[in-house]
Amino acid sequence: MLDITPVAADFVAEVAGIDLRKPLSPELAQGLRDALNKYAVLIIPDQPLDEAQQLQVAQIYGPLETSIGSYIANDKKPRRLGHAQLSDISNLDEQGKLIGEADIRRLVLLSNQLWHTDSSFKKTPASASLLSAQEVSPVGGATEFADMRAAWDKLDPATQEQIRDLVAIHDYFHSRSLLGLEDYSIPQEWKERQPPVKQVLVRNNAHNSRRSLYLASHIKGIEGMSEQESRVLLDRLMTFSTQPQFVYRHRWRLNDLVIWDNRCTMHRGTNYNQAYRRAMRRATVQDIGPTVPAQ
Repeated sequence: MLDITPVAADFVAEVAGIDLRKPLSPELAQGLRDALNKYAVLIIPDQPLDEAQQLQVAQIYGPLETSIGSYIANDKKPRRLGHAQLSDISNLDEQGKLIGEADIRRLVLLSNQLWHTDSSFKKTPASASLLSAQEVSPVGGATEFADMRAAWDKLDPATQEQIRDLVAIHDYFHSRSLLGLEDYSIPQEWKERQPPVKQVLVRNNAHNSRRSLYLASHIKGIEGMSEQESRVLLDRLMTFSTQPQFVYRHRWRLNDLVIWDNRCTMHRGTNYNQAYRRAMRRATVQDIGPTVPAQ
């Protein structure tokens, strides 16, 4: 039995009494899946996992994605991490030194401070993410999570009816453009590798029949709406769903492992002093298929 302590009712829970460096029994793996379906965010402290161990844990949730950082912004550079299925959420280069001010990886790090859900810009988006902390900044750097199920539940019925069947256009480069990445500076090869995709705006959870908003800073528009109409609606939904009543703020400790369900949460990193080292890596699990059927 897992030792589970709710931190935020039906949203965040801390899991104790396990060592994920050891092989996972079928019962433990199922317990972790069930816990994520219930709470959406799991905090598991004191897990000094190596890369292979982190990937082994991630695989209990499904097939793993290849990190987009392996083939977009720094595909011609050596990677600090040894597995393409891991995203490097750190301010360190391949030699373990602080990355330079002009390094494009700085922009990628900055984009993590926008509210988003992982890999919504992929045709088959992410289900779970598992972020492991090897070095933490002494000041700042918390991660905030928003419960998109609770936000949906609190929306007024008229808005629910308006948006329940809408389709959004997600674009990896749109969120980067919000931080100053100009379209002309994006190589055509990158655009071809990661074109815009359609995702539903409201998701249904097959495990508990709860609806949730499916939002991200990657959304550049709503199908069938003008750019202005889309922006007004999206800004309203983002503002509503990230109110303090829906948000949990996690302050990282060394060797924390945090697992979250991208299908019913948003998250963002918060600022920290880049003079301090920060080393974290994320494994991302692929969902079972696209949210919008192929036409």
